[in-house]
Amino acid sequence: MRLPLLLLLPAAVLAAQDVPAIAFDKTHHDFGKVSPDRKVTHKFKVSNTGKAVLSITNLNASCGCTSTVVGKWSLAPGESSEIEATFDPKGQRGVVRKSITVFSTDPKNAMFTLTFEADVVQDVMAKPAGLFFPDVLRATPRKSTLRLESGNGQPVKITDVSAPGAAYLSWTQRQEGNDAVLDVTLDGRKVPDGQLRGADWPTIRTASAQVPVMSISVQWELKPIIASTPERVAWVESAGKEQSALVKLRHTEGKSFRITGTAPSSPLIKVTGLSPANTPEHTLTVVFAASAKAGTYNETLVFLTDDPDMPKLALRVAAVLR
Repeated sequence: MRLPLLLLLPAAVLAAQDVPAIAFDKTHHDFGKVSPDRKVTHKFKVSNTGKAVLSITNLNASCGCTSTVVGKWSLAPGESSEIEATFDPKGQRGVVRKSITVFSTDPKNAMFTLTFEADVVQDVMAKPAGLFFPDVLRATPRKSTLRLESGNGQPVKITDVSAPGAAYLSWTQRQEGNDAVLDVTLDGRKVPDGQLRGADWPTIRTASAQVPVMSISVQWELKPIIASTPERVAWVESAGKEQSALVKLRHTEGKSFRITGTAPSSPLIKVTGLSPANTPEHTLTVVFAASAKAGTYNETLVFLTDDPDMPKLALRVAAVLR
């Protein structure tokens, strides 16, 4: 006699069909624009669409958010509960995406990922986040624009801007709709001699209660129109004898220039081979006097030129005399 196919199936196979199955009303939520000082919460509906009891065993939230089950952790077939996700936007900026991993006894979806995103908007937002002035010619001021965008629909009011120790930076402000705009100028002529690059953090004060003070990074780099080869001169020798080294000064764009003088930081240093010639390259000799006593010396030799983009070029001169 032929038995029905159902009776021929092993009991374990039939039992395996009675398993839990996890399901969600949605797996992603967009909070939209949120303020950084206000936590936001969303509840994901979780259901058991299987035929056995479903247990939620753990929740693992990514950085910046917390999660918990609101209701039951074990769901009978057909039952539902909620998983609450809370996002703290403090310290965040722009579009932020987070996730929550749900662990359960569903054999097919033992790990299930829920996601959410938010656009963290401050009352005042600087765009770009910082300014960079590359290859600035010393004689030609460079300008860049910083926009302080309104994130609350109210006009941004700048009450003060300051950058102590950075006399080469200046700014003017203007209003464009609700945004405040700073036109920042770097004047290479006011950069200290021998300094070719740097970073400053101007402080901007606004009338916003949420963002009353903000600091903006301003990085800059002057273009070395005249280059020295080598970049520094150094000796490790015995005291009592004259030291010398050849130095070439070359215009990086091939333009002619004159060396109008030198300014050494020590009378022990002198330069020979100076010429009034107007040429793209000058070859000189830096001399350290034989009268120098034993010891360690760290000096500076400044070359004066008639090039407006590099009127001064500083050369480090070091010596260790035994």
